[in-house]
Amino acid sequence: MTSASLVLSDLPDQRAVFRRAAPFLRGHRAGLVAAVLLTLAGAGLAVAVTAAIGRLVDAAGNGDRPGLLRWVLALFALVAASGVLTWLSRYWLIRVGEYVLAGMRDRATASVGSAPLRFVESHRRGELLRRLTGEINGLASFVGTTLPDLAAAIAVLAFTVMMLALYSWLLTVGLLVFFVPLATVIVRGFQVRASPAYAEVAAAEAAMAATFSESLPAQEQLRISGAVPRWLARFDHDNDRLLKAQTVQIRTEFRLDRLALLQAVCVGGLLIVSAVFVGRGTLSVGTAVVFVLATRDIFNRFESVAAAIGEAREAHVHLARLLDLLRATEQPSEPADTPELPSRGALTLDAVDFSYAPGSVVLDGMSLTVASGERLVVAGETGSGKSTLGKLLAGLYRPDRGVVAFAGHDLAGLGHERLRTRIVLVPQEVALVDGTLAENLALVSGRPDRARIEGAVEQLGLSGWVASLPDGLDTRVGTRTLSAGERQLVAITRAVLADPAVLILDEATAGVDAGTAATIEEALSMAAADRTLIVIAHRADTIGRGRLLLSMPEGRVTPVVDAHS
Repeated sequence: MTSASLVLSDLPDQRAVFRRAAPFLRGHRAGLVAAVLLTLAGAGLAVAVTAAIGRLVDAAGNGDRPGLLRWVLALFALVAASGVLTWLSRYWLIRVGEYVLAGMRDRATASVGSAPLRFVESHRRGELLRRLTGEINGLASFVGTTLPDLAAAIAVLAFTVMMLALYSWLLTVGLLVFFVPLATVIVRGFQVRASPAYAEVAAAEAAMAATFSESLPAQEQLRISGAVPRWLARFDHDNDRLLKAQTVQIRTEFRLDRLALLQAVCVGGLLIVSAVFVGRGTLSVGTAVVFVLATRDIFNRFESVAAAIGEAREAHVHLARLLDLLRATEQPSEPADTPELPSRGALTLDAVDFSYAPGSVVLDGMSLTVASGERLVVAGETGSGKSTLGKLLAGLYRPDRGVVAFAGHDLAGLGHERLRTRIVLVPQEVALVDGTLAENLALVSGRPDRARIEGAVEQLGLSGWVASLPDGLDTRVGTRTLSAGERQLVAITRAVLADPAVLILDEATAGVDAGTAATIEEALSMAAADRTLIVIAHRADTIGRGRLLLSMPEGRVTPVVDAHS
C-alpha cells in the first residue's frame, strides 16, 4: 500500500461514485428489479387517476349517468391500487437499500479493523468514527425517506408527460418548451454549487466530531493543566468552520425556490390558454381539467425532485467519503496457494528502513535475526525506536524498504488472521471491552472455550488473582476497573490462548508497582515455553531475563550477563 493511499481526503473524488458502489448490489438485484417494477406500476396508476378524473368530468358534463358511475368506480379502484403499489414499492426499495447499507457497514468496519496500524494512527479517531457511522447514517436517512419519494416522482413525471402528449401534443410541447429550459438552468445552477457545499459541510462536521471526541478522555488532564480555554478556542474554530459551511449550503438550497415562481407563471399561462381553447370548442372541459391537474402535479413533482436533488447530492458526498475509506483501507487478498506456515521459525529483518515522515529516519538499513525459541530484550532511551521495531516485527507496520519475515515468509504477504496465529504483540496500553473477564480473555482468534481459558489462567499461575475478583472469570471489567498491571495480565493470557510462535511485549512492566511487576514477570516466564520471546523494556530485572540484548538505536546485539533463562 502506498503512502498516498494511507490518507483519507476531506473532499474525496465524487466521479463515478455509483459505478464504484455497484458491486455492493450483488445479491440484491432481484429485489431492486421488483422495487423498480412496483414503482413504475404505482406511478402509472397514479397518472391514470388524473386521466379518470377528466373522463368523469366529461361524463358529468354530458349527462352520462352510467358513464359517470363507471368512472367513479374506476376512480376508487385506481386510487386504492395506486396506494397499495406505492406502499409496496417504498417497502421493497427501503428493504433493498437497508440490506445494501448493512453490507457496506460490515465491509467498512472490517476494513478499518484490518487496516494497517499506520493508517489508523495517522487519522483522528473522530474522523474514522464519522466515516463508519455518520456517512452510513446519512445514507440510511436518504434511503429510508428521500429515495422512495424521488423514484416515485421521476416515474410519475415521465408518465404524466406521455399522458398529456396523448391528449394534446401542442399544449404539451408548449409547456415543455417554456418550463423545462428555465427549470434546467435553475437546477443546474444548484448542482454546480451543491457538490462542494455538501462536501465542505461533511468535512467540517467530521473535524468538529473529532475535536469533541478526543477531548472526552482528556477532560481530567485538560482541567488539571488549565487547558480548557485553549480546547474551547479550538472547538470554536471548528464550530465556526461548520457554521460557514452550513450557511453556504442553505444559500445554495434557496436557489431552488425560484422554481416556485416559475411554477406559478406556468400554471397561470396554462389556465388562460385552456380557457381560450375550451371557448373555441377545440378542447373539452375534461381535457382542460386533466391538463390543469396534471400540470400542477408535474410542477409539484418536479419541485419534489429538485428538493430531493439537494439530499441526493448530500448522499452522494456521504457515499464518496465512505468509498474513500474503503479505498484507503483495501488490503490485497492473500494468494490461495500460500504454503502453510510452520509452527515455529526464525524472525528476521533484512535491510529494513522506516520513517514516520520524510527526513525523520527511525530505522536505517537494519538487519536482525531472532532464532526460534530465543529470548531477546530490546532496550534503549525513549525515542530510540524500540516500540517501532516491535510493531515492525509483529507485522503491524510495513517497512519503507527491506523485508520482515517469519520462517522465510514476508509478513507483508501474510493475511491478518494467519499472521496473528504466529506473532502476537502485547502493547503497553491494553484495551478492554465492556464485558466479563472471560469475554475479554476470549478476544483472540479461535474463540477459546471456558475450559481453555481456565487452563491458560492456571498455566500462568494467575488462579489466585482471578479468585480474588468478586465473581472470578465472570467479573465485569473495563479499562477503569482493572489496574494497568492487571490489564497486562489479561493481555498475556490472551497471548497464551492465541498460542503464537513469537510473543512480543512492549514495556509490559512499565508504570506498575514492584509486586505487580513480579507477577507479570512470572507469568511471562510461564508464557514463554518454547516460544520466541521479544521483550521491550527499561527495568533491569526484565532485561536480566533475556539471553540476548538488542541496544537501540545502535542495533547492536550482545549476550545478557547472568541471564535467568
